[in-house]
Amino acid sequence: MVVLTTSQNMAIKTLTIIHAFLVLSLAAFAAFTFFGGPGFVNEFSMENDIFIYIVPIVAMVGYFASKYLYSRELTAINASEDLKTKLALYQKANILKFALLEGPAFLAFLQFMSNGYTLYFTIGTTLLLYLAMQSPTKAKAISELSLKDTEQKEL
Repeated sequence: MVVLTTSQNMAIKTLTIIHAFLVLSLAAFAAFTFFGGPGFVNEFSMENDIFIYIVPIVAMVGYFASKYLYSRELTAINASEDLKTKLALYQKANILKFALLEGPAFLAFLQFMSNGYTLYFTIGTTLLLYLAMQSPTKAKAISELSLKDTEQKEL
């Protein structure tokens, strides 16, 4: 008989709560910038606006870095480790991925709030939607960690 420990039961639930909080807080900030900002400005000048280059570059770097570092962190998890260690490293990898997506989205919404350029809001919303799709699940953890049958039952 396998006795489940609290940490193993709570690992995915905790990660899900963290993810939901990050998505909801970013969505609330997006709504705040949308309703509290200057509104959409479709015509804009690229002169004297360094953020027209910075926001898209930071967004792309955040997206690709999140994918690269996440996969690197997952491959670094040793299959011979115990389940508790694997789940802790899995949480760390996911939180890193979430942070690398949340930061650029937050920057995009901040810039939208300052000048209303539609491009910034679009970038922020795209990153927000992608972050929302990265929701952790038990099935995803089993697949990505390549858990053995006994570990799957423990999870």
